Amino acid sequence: MFAARTKALVKNLGARGDLIYNKNVNDKIQMLTLVKVRKKKFWPVIKYYITDQTLLDLLEEADVSPEYTEEVLTEDFTNLRGRCGEGHTAAELDSNQAQLGWNVDTMDGASSFTLKKKTLDVGKLKNSCTEKTVKKKIVDMLKVTETDKLTFVYQTVYNTDRVDFFGKVEQAGSVSASFKKFLNLSVKESKEEKTRFTVPKESTFAYALMEITTDGGTLGIPPRIRKVNQYNKEWWKLSSDGEVDDFCLQLQQVKREFRKKEHLLQPLADLPESTSQDLRKHLRELLEDRDHLTLLEETWDQGSTGESDCPQSVSSFMELLKTSNTSTSQKDAVHLLISALDTLPDDLPELLTSCSPETLRVLNQLVDGLKGDGQTKLPESLPQGEELRWVVELLCSTNQMLEDLSDQWDRPEFPPGVMLEVLSLVVRGLSLMQPRTDS
Repeated sequence: MFAARTKALVKNLGARGDLIYNKNVNDKIQMLTLVKVRKKKFWPVIKYYITDQTLLDLLEEADVSPEYTEEVLTEDFTNLRGRCGEGHTAAELDSNQAQLGWNVDTMDGASSFTLKKKTLDVGKLKNSCTEKTVKKKIVDMLKVTETDKLTFVYQTVYNTDRVDFFGKVEQAGSVSASFKKFLNLSVKESKEEKTRFTVPKESTFAYALMEITTDGGTLGIPPRIRKVNQYNKEWWKLSSDGEVDDFCLQLQQVKREFRKKEHLLQPLADLPESTSQDLRKHLRELLEDRDHLTLLEETWDQGSTGESDCPQSVSSFMELLKTSNTSTSQKDAVHLLISALDTLPDDLPELLTSCSPETLRVLNQLVDGLKGDGQTKLPESLPQGEELRWVVELLCSTNQMLEDLSDQWDRPEFPPGVMLEVLSLVVRGLSLMQPRTDS
C-alpha cells in the first residue's frame, strides 16, 4: 500500500523521470548510499539493490565533506481519490457462456503533509572525488556485472511530520453457474476492506540516483543526462525509471509481446524426454527456496557457470544443462523460462511448476485463447481452480479488466499487462516440457 502511494505521489509531481518511489516504509534510504541497478534481460522491469555501503566507504581516502541543500518540495499536500467501477468478462464454451462480473468502489486518502527535498551539491563532490582511488575489496564485494550500473543516492524526498494514510475498498462479484462448475467458485461474493496506517516523520518517499564508474580503480562520475519518456512502438512505453504507462496496458500489446517471445520457447518441445524430466525435477527442488530461483537467473545473466558460491540447487541445475547435450536455442529457451518464473510474484512459480499435467493443459488452453483474436474459450475443468483462481481470471482478461486491475494492483512496479504476458509464457514453456503422449 505504501508503494502504491509513493508511486502516485511521484506521478502527481511529474517527477517520474527524476525520482524513484520507495516501496518499503522501513527503508530509510540515506544520502550517498550505493545502489546497484539491474534491468531484467527479457522484461521491462528494473531492480534496485540498495546496499549498506556509501560512496565514501568506496574511497581509499574519504577526506570529503559533502554539501547539501534542502527545500520544500510540496506543502500541505493532500489527496483524496474515489472510484466507482464495474466490469464484466465472458468466455465461450461451445454454446455455453461463462461470465464474471464485479463492482468496485474505492476511496483513498491521506492527512495533509509537507515534503522536503534534500539534494547533494554534485558539482563540488565531483571536484573533490573524481579520480580518487577506490577500494578494490568493496568493488569486488558489490559484484557489479556488465549488465549492472553502480549508482549512489544524491537526492531524497521525505515527510516533515507523520502522515496518516487510509483506504477503503468495497467489492461485489458474481459468476455464472457454468463458471462455478469449472472453478468451484461461489455464485456471489462481496468484500469490504479498510486500511489505515501511519508513516513516521522523515520517512523516505522517493530518491534519485547518479551513476558512477570504477574503471581502472578510480572513481568516475559521468555527466547526468536527464531522460525524457521514450517510446518504442515495438515495446512497452517506458519512462526513464522503467515504469509502464497506464495507456499501454492493452490486451493487443500483451498479445503482440507474447507472440514475439513464444517462438523462443519452442525448442523446449524438442528436448529429450529424460532431459525434460530432469529439468522439471531440478526446477521443483530449486523452488523450495524462492531466493535460489533469483540467484539462478542472476548467475545466468552474468554468464557464470554456477560452480562457486552458489547453493547446490543452482549448481546442479547449471551442471545439468552443461552435461545434457542441449543446443544453444534450447538453453536460451530454458533461460527465458527461468527469467519469466522469477518475474512472477510470491509462490506462483512453485504452484505452476508443481501443478498436475491436467491443470497445466487447461491453463495452456486459456493461453491459446488469449493468443487468438476472439473470446477466450474456457476448458472443461480446472482441478486446482481455487488455488489458481486469479490466474484463470487474468488469462481471461479483457481491456477493461486490465484497466480496472491497474487501479487496484498492489505491485505498481509490475503492471497487470506485463504480468499477463509473463504468466502466459511460463504456462506455455512448462507445457512444452510436459511428457508427450500419443494422440
